[in-house]
Amino acid sequence: MASPEAAVAVELWSLSTRQKLVLTYPYADEGEARRRIVELALLGVRWLSFEGPVELWGLRVLAKGTTSVVVKGEAFGIDVAVKARRLDANRPSLLAEAERLRLANRVGVGPRLLAASRNFLVWRYVEGVPLEEWALGAEPDELRVVARKLIEQALALDSVGLVHMELSRLGDHVLVTPALGVVIFDFETASTASSKSNVTQILQGLFVRESEVSRRFRLALGVTREEALEAARAYKAGRKREALSKILEATG
Repeated sequence: MASPEAAVAVELWSLSTRQKLVLTYPYADEGEARRRIVELALLGVRWLSFEGPVELWGLRVLAKGTTSVVVKGEAFGIDVAVKARRLDANRPSLLAEAERLRLANRVGVGPRLLAASRNFLVWRYVEGVPLEEWALGAEPDELRVVARKLIEQALALDSVGLVHMELSRLGDHVLVTPALGVVIFDFETASTASSKSNVTQILQGLFVRESEVSRRFRLALGVTREEALEAARAYKAGRKREALSKILEATG
C-alpha cells in the first residue's frame, strides 16, 4: 500500500489518477471520474484538498462511510466539505439527503448546505472535534454549554418533524468547534416519518449510556441516569419543553 500523501490541495482539472479514485471509490472508473469532475465543477467546486483523519488509497480524506466518502475542498471562495456517493452505495442519489439537510438548516441545525447533485453534497467546512473525543478533555462549564446546545438543536429538529435516527451515538455524528459550537452531521438516514424523538436520543447519548463521556456529562450537570430517563419519558409522552426544565436549568 502506498504511503499517505501529505495534505495537498489540487485543482479539480489537475487531479491525478490516484486522486480521482476518491471520487469513484471503491472502483477505478476513468469515465465516471471525468463525469463526476464535471458534475463537481457545475456545483462550484474548484479544488480538492486531501487531508483529514482517514486514509484512503494513500490519500487523506475527512471521512469514509458505507455509502460515501467526504473530502475537503474549495468552492465559492471558502473551504467546503464534499460528500461523494460511493459507486457501490445502496442508494442511487444523495438528493433526498440534501432535502433533509436543507430542512435541518432551516432551524439552524447541521452544516450549511451550499450545493447538491445526484452524486455530491457540498457544505461549508466545519473545523471541529468529534464530541466524545472533545468531552474527555473538556471542563465542566464547557460540558454544560455543549449539552444545552445539543438539547436545543434536538428540540429544533423535533419542531420540524425531522428525526436524525442515530443521535444516541453522538461521537459519530456531532462535532464541537473551538468556540463551543455544536454541529450535527450525517442526515443520510434521517426521517420525516418516524415517531422517534431527537431529544430522547440526545438524552440517551449524553446521560444514560454506560460510558466515560456520559459519566462526565452527568457529573457536570449534576444529573443522574434515572433523572435523564424520567425526563426522556416525560418528553416522549407530551413533546413539551417543560419536561426538560430540570436538565436545562442544570446547564446554567
